[in-house]
Amino acid sequence: MNIDRERFLEKLKLHWEANDIPNISKENAKYLRNMLATNEVKQLLEIGSANGYSTINFAIELEKTWWNITSIEFSQLAYEEAQDNFREAGVSDIIRHYFWDAREILPLLEEKYDFIFIDGLKKESLNFLQIVWDMALPWATIVIDDVIKFRYKMESLYKYVVAEKIDHEVIQIDSDDGIMIIKKPCN
Repeated sequence: MNIDRERFLEKLKLHWEANDIPNISKENAKYLRNMLATNEVKQLLEIGSANGYSTINFAIELEKTWWNITSIEFSQLAYEEAQDNFREAGVSDIIRHYFWDAREILPLLEEKYDFIFIDGLKKESLNFLQIVWDMALPWATIVIDDVIKFRYKMESLYKYVVAEKIDHEVIQIDSDDGIMIIKKPCN
């Protein structure tokens, strides 16, 4: 397939902005793609694909090396739109995309991941982190999105990482939001 994926992403960005679809920002996508490149990610898990904008960004970066993406989406409308977008971007055959409640399917997955992107229901962020912890390989990177703008929905997450002494960093990517980065320790 011969498609300009960057142009496709720009078109997709305009669509989600016009239709108020929750997605990562262009700045956030660029930052995360750089993280993927520098960490040589092989197994990526995404919770919350929305219409596939973030997933396609990940696929564009990771197609440079051997890799695997598993993405989970809870909304049927978003899932179907993402499926269409994956096909149009030429990445549908290389992404395992599940229409499922992440809290239910995650315990069924057997893979281990070196990069986990949590962008699902904000009030479930702590629950998602606890579920994926054992799915993360030693030294895996876990990124949780929207931790500044929606901190009020994530107070339990913040309290948990402090109480459990989980090393984390909050980085402001956009003018109004950012991400939490956790590096899982080796032990």
